[in-house]
Amino acid sequence: MNGEVTEGFDWQQKFRELQKQVLEGQLKEVEQVVAQFKQLARDLRRMQRDFQRLLEEAVKDQRGKEKSRDLERLLRSVATWNASDLIEQMKIEATGVRKTKALKDAFDNQGYRILELVRAGKRDEVFHSILRIFVAAKKEFPKTLVEPFKPVYSDELFKIFLFSFLSGILGKEEENKEGGNHEQQ
Repeated sequence: MNGEVTEGFDWQQKFRELQKQVLEGQLKEVEQVVAQFKQLARDLRRMQRDFQRLLEEAVKDQRGKEKSRDLERLLRSVATWNASDLIEQMKIEATGVRKTKALKDAFDNQGYRILELVRAGKRDEVFHSILRIFVAAKKEFPKTLVEPFKPVYSDELFKIFLFSFLSGILGKEEENKEGGNHEQQ
């Protein structure tokens, strides 16, 4: 399993400590409040992803056994919790791809075909097309891009993940008249 919960990490204790500080008015500086809540949110997201990975391993281990469907349903539910985080990861990944000329050019050439494959729900063909682009550009295939292809995600979520990724790459950049910044159209 990739993600492991840090030894001695107690999320509930961290939550209670922060709750006590808030209720007792011990958090005076806005920066301090923001930093502590952001850290707690990061810890919670990491725990959710770790929990999902653990459930994936349990489902693999229990396939075909009595009550394994209950475990599979729980995994789909947990995967749905983590979906918004994965959408954000897809957007971030797209930003990195867009900055690499070879990848950007390949996606500009193949992107609309891939969009159609995504729309049709052809996961295998989408995966193969994107993998081929990365291999041809001699770039490592991002681990975050593997996640949407897992069968635990519904076809609708798969489409949302890939549309989020592709929309961050496809399109033209245009200089902003005021600041010379690039915007995606």
